[in-house]
Amino acid sequence: MTSTTSNLSPELQQRLADLRQRLAYLRAEHPNSVLTQIGNTPMLSIPYENPNIKLWAKLDSYNPSSSVKDRTALYLVADAMEQSGVTSETTLVEASSGNTGIGLAMICAVLKQKALIYMADDTSIERRHLISAYGAKIKLTPGELGTTGAIEAARAKNEEEGFYWIAQHENKANILAHYDSTGPEILQQCPEIDAFVACSGTTGTLVGASSFIKETHPDLQVVSVWPKTKIMGIRRPDGDCRPIIYDDSWIDHIIEIEEPGAKSGTRALANQTGMLVGPTSGAAWLATRRWLNGLEDTSHIKNVVIFFPDDGVRYLSTDTFHDDGYGKDFF
Repeated sequence: MTSTTSNLSPELQQRLADLRQRLAYLRAEHPNSVLTQIGNTPMLSIPYENPNIKLWAKLDSYNPSSSVKDRTALYLVADAMEQSGVTSETTLVEASSGNTGIGLAMICAVLKQKALIYMADDTSIERRHLISAYGAKIKLTPGELGTTGAIEAARAKNEEEGFYWIAQHENKANILAHYDSTGPEILQQCPEIDAFVACSGTTGTLVGASSFIKETHPDLQVVSVWPKTKIMGIRRPDGDCRPIIYDDSWIDHIIEIEEPGAKSGTRALANQTGMLVGPTSGAAWLATRRWLNGLEDTSHIKNVVIFFPDDGVRYLSTDTFHDDGYGKDFF
């Protein structure tokens, strides 16, 4: 589906046109590779007690490296080549809580590009192993500094010759990835969408997909899920952690979720729907239920799309799937 009026500035419209050309070139240069398999992920229904409301899970774990960040990484790499003259001799640098690092490592493996990923030392061991498996290098930063510490390390590395920082939290190619890819897919799969729920991280998915969908669905209700306590893969986009690309004009509601609730939601999704997803998805599902339960009138809400960004396999070494009895009253 195409829009008649774009929410992008003329500058971003031109940047997207250039990006599309570069992406077409990369896919042509690497036919039948994983680059051609990014996106077009399924949307499945989730049981819900109100028969008048349909919940839909957009399962981006079906991307080649099992997360939404394949989309982001592909557009960021293409943009680096198009805008900054990155060559095969350049080492691409990024700070990541895991998924962008994995997606970037996978894409760089296809393109024969060197990659260096900074990440906090409290990220799951599966994420580190996955990045290494694709051939990228990892530098760990103190866990108590979170993703912010990894970002500062990547920023400093960018000052050295031969390194280029992708900067997903600041790079508007992040938004363009979801404006051009995620948003159109959601609208094609659920043309009568009334609400879109996603967790905040870099906020690229929220801002990019929402801005596209609202071009034709201006009454779309966008729910941003924030962590009340630390949840792996989610950040509060406020204060010193506010990403430069974050635009809260597209956000209609904010729901805060605590870590135990996110884990409980993740376990419930596996037990009740057969969807093995990560705690970000559990948080988004719990937030959706809380938001709907808090509405006095839901007659205008028929279809809610909840964004599930990754799978649960990369969290098996954590306590995400250890049932401690917490949260049974949520469901």
